[in-house]
Amino acid sequence: MRRLCLGLLAFGFFWIAPSASLAQPIVTDPGQGVVALSSGATVAAELSGITYVGGSTYYAVGDNGAKSFWEITAGIDTSTGRLTGSPTVTGSLAAAGLGTDSEGIAYRATTGSFFVSDEVASTITEFSSTTGSTLGSVTVPAIYQPSNVQNNMGLESLAWGAGGLWTANEEALVPDGSLSTASTGSWIRIQQFDSSLTAIGQWGYLTDPITAMNPFITQERSGVVDILPWSSTELLVLERELGGAVVPTFRSRLYVVDTASATDVSAFATIDAGGFTPLSKNLLWEQNFGTTSNFEGMTYGPTLDNGMQSLLLISDNGGGLSQNLYALTVTAPVPVPEPTTWALLGSASLGALATRLRRRFA
Repeated sequence: MRRLCLGLLAFGFFWIAPSASLAQPIVTDPGQGVVALSSGATVAAELSGITYVGGSTYYAVGDNGAKSFWEITAGIDTSTGRLTGSPTVTGSLAAAGLGTDSEGIAYRATTGSFFVSDEVASTITEFSSTTGSTLGSVTVPAIYQPSNVQNNMGLESLAWGAGGLWTANEEALVPDGSLSTASTGSWIRIQQFDSSLTAIGQWGYLTDPITAMNPFITQERSGVVDILPWSSTELLVLERELGGAVVPTFRSRLYVVDTASATDVSAFATIDAGGFTPLSKNLLWEQNFGTTSNFEGMTYGPTLDNGMQSLLLISDNGGGLSQNLYALTVTAPVPVPEPTTWALLGSASLGALATRLRRRFA
């Protein structure tokens, strides 16, 4: 009996119910820094969107009107998450249906197709990843129409995952208020489509204010340049800022948001007036890239040996900047267990109970 009671006590002390959900993702910088991306023998330039297709192969699109998908070879060391060798644009796939301002690209493996968002036309088009031919288009909600886009800040983001397609405008649409300033951010809409490409949800997100207005430029901005689904409701959101009190500076920030805790604003004619619960932002990583690297796109890469997920950013070299890649890793921590009634018993109470049991059965 003594062994049984003490065994039950031990069981009560250590038995813990499983956690209901995972904690938010954690982003780690492996410390490699900026890595140059060569155009190789191609004329690839102004690459603003990137997507992973497997192995060491990625595809990118540029916002300079080029009618090509650009094939990138970039190895990832699966023990460290760092880039290996010299990442290079190694080929191209002609696609006559690409528009004048291709900003985002997403790969759907089940159909072997690319989706591309065009910022000027406010369109999302599907292409064959083997022939480059146009397969169809996605019906984009009317709120994103070109007449509502301010200063070329429309559909910048695109990603496939969590059972559907995701996009977002870079900064506020006309009905949703002003562009970012040094005192306030800009309201944008993150849009979800289901697996049949039907619009099913839209959420309001406020970008960061511009750190400082710069006396040497007139294009200060702070907006969303890409998104990636992390779970069925969580998204990684990449913000890009151009500002700086003295020297113009590009700053990248990576946030996580959860649509489950926000209001669907699909039916809202404007989100500038409030009356809804916006997406709540949690900062995961940020980096100041000075005047050299304008990171506009991101994609997951291969899974690392330790189970972490590689993450790759790509910079647009328009305006004399550099065409680069930047490697990160991302993972969710081990779930934190939720204790049951047994585990919540205070240590003093457990100690007293153990003493009484020892006396009773000694």
